[in-house]
Amino acid sequence: MASSLFARLQGWPQSISTHPLIQNHSTALVTLAALSGPLLRLIYISHADYRAWLRVGRGGLPYNAFGWLIQLLLTPLRGPRLDTGCYDNPKAVAKAGPQALVSYLEEEDVPERQGPRPSICHWLLPQRQLDSRSSEESKTRRESFMRSLAEADPTRLSVNTSALERGGLALFVNLDVEKHPSARWTKNEIAHLHPGDGSMHVSLAPLDAKLVIERGWGERFGLGGTLLPATYIMVYAPKSGENEEAETVVIEKIINAGMKFMLGERKE
Repeated sequence: MASSLFARLQGWPQSISTHPLIQNHSTALVTLAALSGPLLRLIYISHADYRAWLRVGRGGLPYNAFGWLIQLLLTPLRGPRLDTGCYDNPKAVAKAGPQALVSYLEEEDVPERQGPRPSICHWLLPQRQLDSRSSEESKTRRESFMRSLAEADPTRLSVNTSALERGGLALFVNLDVEKHPSARWTKNEIAHLHPGDGSMHVSLAPLDAKLVIERGWGERFGLGGTLLPATYIMVYAPKSGENEEAETVVIEKIINAGMKFMLGERKE
């Protein structure tokens, strides 16, 4: 009897290991172990990307993980940065309002921009430069320029904190003014300055947007043509250095052209 009991005890490890419940748990553990590696790597990459996104600074979206997730989910809507074909598309031009075929910039106003385009962060929002940033003097000068435009025409224009960015100075079309149809999409903003890098977003006539992009002074906004008009573009910051003043003058002309477009002015 003792030998029989001993034989049974010897067989227990094998019977336990072959039990269906144990086998199922073993399979689950193997599967979990196989998945944990890629999952942990995804968590690590996502966290690192989120921390890098925070370092870019504030820009319209909530400055937290929810904002990072929003821009990530919107990324499939991103349009091509430098494609200007949309500005020749009759349907797109028709959305640009009554002065859609008017150009407020002359060819000589926007010469070829010297040097390479700046590096732009890979996130959809906020759209910012990573290099070639402007000096504080240039930022202050452009803020003063927008204020001077508003002071010269206070019945139609004003300056305030950007409604789109929730920070930085913006030039607005006043609420009670008959304005360009795009104004409702930009919350009446004509242009705003990004305090961090010195770049801007400006709404321009289609022909002017095309000229600015093709001459190297800017690029399309990631959501331009979907959630915002295609004529809402990014204008690069003037590069600090010996050419900064000349580049700032060009950008002031671009801002002025955006103002005329958003007010629906007829070209003289």
